Order: sequence, then C-alpha cells, then structure tokens
Amino acid sequence: MGVHPGNRFDILRTRTPKAIAGDDFRPAAVLAPIQERPDGDHLILTLRADNLSSHSGQVAFPGGSVDPADLDALATALRETEEEIGLGPGHVRILGQLDQVFAGYNFLVTPFVGLIPYPYKFRPDPRETAEVFSVPVAALLRQEAFTLDSRLSQRSEPIYHFQYQEWDIWGATARMVKQLLELVYGYEARAEEPW
Repeated sequence: MGVHPGNRFDILRTRTPKAIAGDDFRPAAVLAPIQERPDGDHLILTLRADNLSSHSGQVAFPGGSVDPADLDALATALRETEEEIGLGPGHVRILGQLDQVFAGYNFLVTPFVGLIPYPYKFRPDPRETAEVFSVPVAALLRQEAFTLDSRLSQRSEPIYHFQYQEWDIWGATARMVKQLLELVYGYEARAEEPW
C-alpha cells in the first residue's frame, strides 16, 4: 500500500489486548481508521443514521455485529466498514487491536486500528451512515477536548467525552479513542476527580 508507519504504532503490534470473558453479550467489532496526513494523523469517524435500532445518531467508528459467516472479529470490522463507508478491506493496513469494551445494548466490542490511504473517497451507505468525518489527533490531545461525565454507565464505567467542533465523541467510542491516544500518542488525561 506504500504506507510505512513509524515506531509510534509498534505498541499496537506487540501488546496483548485485554479480552472480556463471558457469553451473555452481543459480539461486535469496529475499525478505528487512521490517515497519516501532511498536517498530522487524523481519525475517521461516522455519524450513525437516525433510523438504526442501536446507537442511532451517535458518533462511532465504522463497525457492527459479528455475523456467523464472519471468519473472526477482524473480518466483521472490515466487512462492516466496507458496508458503512465504502472503505475496501484491501485499503486497510491493520496495526493491531485495542482492549475490548462494552457498549450500550449489551454489545461487547473488539476494536481494531488500521492505517488507510489519504486522500480517500468514502462512499457512505445512507441507510447506516449519515456522515463520515475526520478529526485531527492533535485536536483530541488538547486537554480542553476531554471531559468526564458526572454519571456512570450502566456497567459503572466512567463516561468520557471528546469534543471536536460540533462533534461529541462519547461512551464506548470515547473509551476506545482514549486508549488509542494513550498507547500511541502518549496522551494523559487530566486527573479524574471523584464525584
């Protein structure tokens, strides 16, 4: 593909991601696509269509439920990404996997991180994706972009928010973003005060 990632991505190839045991959840997988651009790395995110049965109208990485026909979780992430935003699997260079996270509606999400070409002409499916947009990693690394909600999730996990322009990146997606920023970009969120 011609993309040669720097050493910052090595941790994703060498670490063992944390898995969550149990079978009372709905397995899902997402892809966190990164574009290396002249002005720095950008994350690609979607705004989910309003008509979807789960997580409608929310900012998310492309992905979805594991299908019995999928070879594994990575196959799910790549299939769903192609269906949702038209990003072909052959255009993704997988860098590694993040820790599994819980999401609403009893989903257990396996996140993968991949480099994709820049520029790229996405073809979002309007039935699933209202918009595809990019967020500069540098903007997410600013402390003022990050907030901690005073509430806890249904599983008593903290609820993070990353704000970029009009986009509110929160919930499971924000937990994945935070982990990616910590692992690859040395991000340290400000001290989280008890409520």
